[in-house]
Amino acid sequence: MTGLLQTPLFIVSTGRSGSTMLSDLLALHPDVLSLSELFNALHPLGFRQDPVNGPDFWSMLSEPRPRHTAWLRLMERGLVIDEFRYPLACALRFRETGIPPLLAMTLPSLTEDPDGLHQELGAYVQSLPEDRLHRQYLRVFQWLCARLGRRLWCERSGASLALVHPLSHFFPAAKFIHVFRDGREFAVSARRFAPMRMGMISQLFKQSFGSAPYLTPDYQAPENLPPAWRGLVPESFDVDVFQHFELPIEPIGMAWSEMIAMGLQLLERLPAEQVLHVRYESILDAPDAELQRIVRFMHPSLDDASWLAQAAGRVRKNPLKWVSLPADERARLESACAPGMALLRRLG
Repeated sequence: MTGLLQTPLFIVSTGRSGSTMLSDLLALHPDVLSLSELFNALHPLGFRQDPVNGPDFWSMLSEPRPRHTAWLRLMERGLVIDEFRYPLACALRFRETGIPPLLAMTLPSLTEDPDGLHQELGAYVQSLPEDRLHRQYLRVFQWLCARLGRRLWCERSGASLALVHPLSHFFPAAKFIHVFRDGREFAVSARRFAPMRMGMISQLFKQSFGSAPYLTPDYQAPENLPPAWRGLVPESFDVDVFQHFELPIEPIGMAWSEMIAMGLQLLERLPAEQVLHVRYESILDAPDAELQRIVRFMHPSLDDASWLAQAAGRVRKNPLKWVSLPADERARLESACAPGMALLRRLG
């Protein structure tokens, strides 16, 4: 399990399905480097060049992404985005230039000095000779393992079912842990989740006005913008307006069903021994058994009773929220999620 020989390990999901919890629990393991949101942070440029030399690869890893700049503008106005883990007070210096993606999302979970680690990683990556993209990533992951004293890495990004195609293409021997959740609970959670709300509101703006408000730094609100929408645009952003802006839930359920259908189709193309399906609710019901099943799938040597007791002890059940929706909304949501739920039932 050293060098480039480790089997690549990826945790994938639709998002809002417990993968962050699993990543945080794996981070407690003394042998596991749990990389959170790395490919999510790099999207959409994470696979743009192959082969690639060191300086160009570092550009792929460090070029600011517009959505992080948008997040930063809104966070400065009070919006909370937990996935943005770099301290906000320090991040404000990146207002104009944009924040490097690994600083925004991945490295702060690994060290108390993300800036120092980012600088060290940059020096290493820029020294690399030209090689295939997947081998460059494997070098980075192994370098991080060595630098942080871990033996095996595992990467998890939110909504990463959409990344199964490039990940399985570049890493054909990879193992995938697919974490899934009741689609109705996903929809309730997604409707409250700030980055997903931004995406859904952007779609409404595009449909109504032809452009979205968040990814263009010089965005100008249209003159015919309804008064109830004015708190959604960056120039007059209001956290309370953003959080309480009504979004229909059934399109979220439909989008979830489509993600599940697409993701399962991609995962079914892989050898069965390379895929482990994990139900979020099963982790909550039987954390010891499920966490042990997960690490044994990753590698048998990760079976660790002390870690298991610590990790399982941190799992907390959540009450169902979709059942509290109004009856008509609940019925529409159930119908929207039905195709995805039927596909998941086939997993057992």
